[in-house]
Amino acid sequence: MNRKVKIIPLLILLFAIFSGCHFLKNVRSEFNAYFNTYYNAKSIFEQVENSIQSRILSEKFLSIEKLNSEFKIPPTEKNKLDDVIKKCSKILQYYLNSSVADDAILMIGKAYLYQDNYLGAERKFAELISTFPQSKLYDEALYFLMLTLSKEKKYEDAVISFQTKANRDPKNKKLWKVYKIYGFAKYKLGDIDSASYYLELASQQAKGEDKAEILFYLGEINEGRNPTESAKFYYNASKTTKNTNLKTYSLIKYAIQQRELGNYELAERVLNDLLNSNINKDYEGKIYLELARIRYLSGKTELAIQTYIYLDTTYKRTEESALGYFELGQIYETKFGKYDSAKFFYEKAQLEFPQSEITKQAQRRTTLLNDYFRYHLTILRNDSILKSVNPTDSTLKINTDSLKNLIAQAKYSLAWIFYISLNRVDSAIYYLNDIIKNFPETSTAPRSYYLLGTIYETIDTGKAKEIYLELIKKFPQSEFSAQALKFLGMKTELTKDTLNEIYNKAISLIDEDPKSAMEMLSMICNHNSNSQLKARAFFAIGWINEYKLKNFAKAIECYKNVLNNFPESEYAKIAELKLNPEKIETLQVPKPSIETKPKQIEEPKPTISDSEEDRLNIRERKKRRIDDNKDNLDRPLK
Repeated sequence: MNRKVKIIPLLILLFAIFSGCHFLKNVRSEFNAYFNTYYNAKSIFEQVENSIQSRILSEKFLSIEKLNSEFKIPPTEKNKLDDVIKKCSKILQYYLNSSVADDAILMIGKAYLYQDNYLGAERKFAELISTFPQSKLYDEALYFLMLTLSKEKKYEDAVISFQTKANRDPKNKKLWKVYKIYGFAKYKLGDIDSASYYLELASQQAKGEDKAEILFYLGEINEGRNPTESAKFYYNASKTTKNTNLKTYSLIKYAIQQRELGNYELAERVLNDLLNSNINKDYEGKIYLELARIRYLSGKTELAIQTYIYLDTTYKRTEESALGYFELGQIYETKFGKYDSAKFFYEKAQLEFPQSEITKQAQRRTTLLNDYFRYHLTILRNDSILKSVNPTDSTLKINTDSLKNLIAQAKYSLAWIFYISLNRVDSAIYYLNDIIKNFPETSTAPRSYYLLGTIYETIDTGKAKEIYLELIKKFPQSEFSAQALKFLGMKTELTKDTLNEIYNKAISLIDEDPKSAMEMLSMICNHNSNSQLKARAFFAIGWINEYKLKNFAKAIECYKNVLNNFPESEYAKIAELKLNPEKIETLQVPKPSIETKPKQIEEPKPTISDSEEDRLNIRERKKRRIDDNKDNLDRPLK
């Protein structure tokens, strides 16, 4: 009996031992599964991330704008990241309180980001920040959150995330990453000063290739606004990096900024040194393009042309070659005025590298020069026909007016091209004056006057005024005259009131500018206006010629016009006395003043109808009664 009692505790102990072993085995098995899941996910993720980073580092042409670009990873890497997401999701499902939970969330967020799933990435980074605010991965999560928002073009949200979530403790050694993305967001929002400030802060904390990259960005955002600073940052980037591609591209950019500063010798020396070093062939085209630009700007035109031609023949079907052809076209167009050669190079440029940004510009220049040659051919052909016409030969049925119109239109089109597109104002003026002088009866003449006046507005306002007055005088009904009137500060329609306004304006100019006054009065004389106003205008012209210009023959002509064409006008009598002063003594009327200066037309006073006058009288009587009553009220009572 006692023996059996002693066996029971032993059995209980053995049972506990064997049961405990099974429990520990389960715990160990479960731990191994958890650890293997995390380890495998971490291993796969690091492989993919290293591959992505290698591609980024091998980038030949770095740009701050590429922070916005998609990763576009290959399908094999995308599948691996899908596996990472599954494994990390399993860890979060069963081991949310484990020490690797924050890292699992971060890996899921970064996997979504590399897959260009920005919404999923944004949610995971925000989850890590809110769930694990004390995590060592907090700053990295904030960096990737801001990067994701920037790729979504939510720059304001990226700025707000920095301002509300960043741990800006000076001892925080990971803050440079956040500064970098904050600077980028500010740059995209147009705040270049703030962007530059925060990128410089980032460059002070970052090291190695990260520092070189930020220095390159600083060089890029200062291009145009501060070439000296830009050159400094590019040079420092080239000295900081050990990446051959970044070093080469930074020095090319440095040379470009020196060219912008006018330091042509230094820029050319830097580029020649690069050509003599062991650089990637993809950079050579850019270097030769820059050398050609520098040589042209420094006055070595022939050497520049040779460099362009070498570039275009050695690096065919590249963007640099397309740019080289286009810039050769510009040289032949603007420097030499050889439009046939310019057209040849523009045509080459538009075919060389179709996806280049310069292709559309080259197409536009080619079309423009095709029009130029077509208009020249039109002029030559029709001018030849016009010269061959014998006006005495009645058998020829050629409409010379039609030929003249075609020539004038073609010349106007050439003037327009020279003025608007080729920046040759002198040539535009030449063709417009040619139309005005040799084709005054064509429908193109009034618009030629107007364009000529427009050109002179920025050159000589006095000359522009003369041209507009001539336009209004010769073509008063033209639509272009209405525009000219606007420039002269007058009403745009030649109504009776407008003609009166022109007359008054002319009279006001008699002493200051008698010639302009006569031009404006001539407009009235040529217009189908009332006879009384015409009589005034002719008389005023005669008076100006007599007393201001001392052109007595012209004065007599004008007075005769008044006397013969407007015999009933008040000015006819004065004109007759001027022409025949001996008649003054025989007249039985008071002697008129024949030297009286022409006066402006007085504006008629508004007339009041009888009914209106009655209403005014009634109102006045009421007012008097009110005033009388007021006086009575003010008197002291007796």
